[in-house]
Amino acid sequence: MVLVAFMVTRPEAAGDAETSSKRKLIVVTNNHTSYLSLRCFSFDNAFDVQHLNSWEQFKFMVDVRVIFPSATMWNCSTNMGTFVAFRHDYACSNHPSNTCQWRFDEHMTYVYDPTVALWVAVEYNPNYESLNRGGVIRGYYVN
Repeated sequence: MVLVAFMVTRPEAAGDAETSSKRKLIVVTNNHTSYLSLRCFSFDNAFDVQHLNSWEQFKFMVDVRVIFPSATMWNCSTNMGTFVAFRHDYACSNHPSNTCQWRFDEHMTYVYDPTVALWVAVEYNPNYESLNRGGVIRGYYVN
């Protein structure tokens, strides 16, 4: 009986649950007519700045945490502002499709809502992250 209780409460059991998390593909597309820069980051990971030509895409996988899924959040920063590219409560995060799609340009970001099959406009956030965590990147776009 004691052995069974020990096996149920062993520390590795929590780690095993954490590694069996679901994964989501995040696709961010440059919706502008020319070159824009993008950098995506989370609390655990960060990618280098990506320079995207018109309609070029940047894709990355997100491991949604099983324990405290609300702690899974990815931000993307452009030279115009920052937007939250993935949060556990977005429509795409719980949708059976494995993809969260974004488009961005110099004025706005747009997220695809799979429940209504429409692109929804989302305003950029100002630089709410410190520059050493990401923030608004120094990038350039050409009209």
